[in-house]
Amino acid sequence: MTEILTLVQDFITSDGMIKSEQRKFYQVLRTVLSTHDGTFTQSDVEQFMILARTETLDLSDEDYSEIYNVVMERYTLSQRLEEEARLEQELAQKARLRMAAEAKAKEESEARVKAEEEARALAEARARAEEDARMKAEAEAKAKIEEEERLIAEAEQRAIEEEQARKRAEEQAKVEEEEKLAAEEAERIKAEEDARLKAEAEAKAKIEEEERLIAEAEQRAIEEKERLAVAEAERIKAEEEARLKSEEDAKIRAEEEARLKAEAEKLRIEDDAQKKLAEEAHLKMVEESIKITEEERLAEEAKINAELEEAQRLAKEKERLEEEQEAKRLAEENARIEEEQEAKRLAEENARIAEEEARLAAEAEEEANTKMIPDLPPLDDSD
Repeated sequence: MTEILTLVQDFITSDGMIKSEQRKFYQVLRTVLSTHDGTFTQSDVEQFMILARTETLDLSDEDYSEIYNVVMERYTLSQRLEEEARLEQELAQKARLRMAAEAKAKEESEARVKAEEEARALAEARARAEEDARMKAEAEAKAKIEEEERLIAEAEQRAIEEEQARKRAEEQAKVEEEEKLAAEEAERIKAEEDARLKAEAEAKAKIEEEERLIAEAEQRAIEEKERLAVAEAERIKAEEEARLKSEEDAKIRAEEEARLKAEAEKLRIEDDAQKKLAEEAHLKMVEESIKITEEERLAEEAKINAELEEAQRLAKEKERLEEEQEAKRLAEENARIEEEQEAKRLAEENARIAEEEARLAAEAEEEANTKMIPDLPPLDDSD
């Protein structure tokens, strides 16, 4: 998981700045990967990349494709290195088998020469039979060596063919991916066209509905206008009847009001004296109440102003602390990224040194193996 996130992080920070949508994609991908237990196969990582993509739609297709290719190249490189290591192991095993066969042939040759010398010392009559046996053994050893060399050549040819097949498979996968992206783009365009046609149909239906409502409203307005005309005629008639009745009632009320006015004037004069005394008492009470209320208002305003100043001070202090914490967090994040990049660089350097040492060791072993091919012993002319 760390290796995958490091690859993504290196890519989005390669130009010295991080886009907000790329940062969001990195955070979503890190959350998705952290929920996975076990090894990360290529198919697992592809699913996680697609899942993170669906949650960060503001990330452009170009940025997503580049990030996807960076992560997938890691698996392609690992598979190629594993395949090369497997081929090297097969070649080394075959070389060891060939060396063992040659050593065995040499031992057999030495034993045969020793047997021939002993046979010549024992009896001249057995010399021809032993010579025939020696020549037969040499032919068998030569045939065995040729068969092993043929098997090695076939294995090398199979390795070359497998490498070519792997490359063809990679090219086919790339073509299929491009076709898949093209199909997705076509589906997206079709979906946008369907959405546009649907929106146009809905807009047309809305306009027709609005026109229908306007026509109904106009019809209702005409009916309402006719109803108001009838109501107006009835109102005029009722007003005329009410006016005649009102004139009669007004005459009666005028006489009654004249009587009541005379009585009210008498009562008013009596009440004025009492109201004057009550108003003087009320004004005095209001003045005292206003004085107390003004003092309380000033005290309350001073209290509120003090509370506002304290709240403003606390808000500024909180903002300053948050800025300091954010600066500290950014510094720690930058330091962590630098440490991860340095660790990655050291790991790559160590891997390169180990690979170089392995290559040199393989070359030395191959050179040592190719030098130890002894010639067949010469025929004994004395026989």
